Amino acid sequence: MKNSLLSMTVCGLLLVGCASAPTNQGRKNFELIKASRVGDVNRVSSLITAGADINAVDEEGWTPYLAASAEGNWKVMKLLQAKGCKTDPGF
Repeated sequence: MKNSLLSMTVCGLLLVGCASAPTNQGRKNFELIKASRVGDVNRVSSLITAGADINAVDEEGWTPYLAASAEGNWKVMKLLQAKGCKTDPGF
């Protein structure tokens, strides 16, 4: 009985862990926001080419454009604008 319960608990934890793991798309979007924040134009361009969402929103409400603008990374802002990103978060 103990082994069965332990097995079921482990399986449940594995399923929860897999379900909450970020998708490849989610990782790209997170990396795009991060690269935008630090002003890495080359990385931003590569991530956009790889399919990252230029209007992605992280758990704190940051978009790539907002992250770039908060740090004054105008080159990234211009690149994102050229790709058609939304510049207004919709507040």
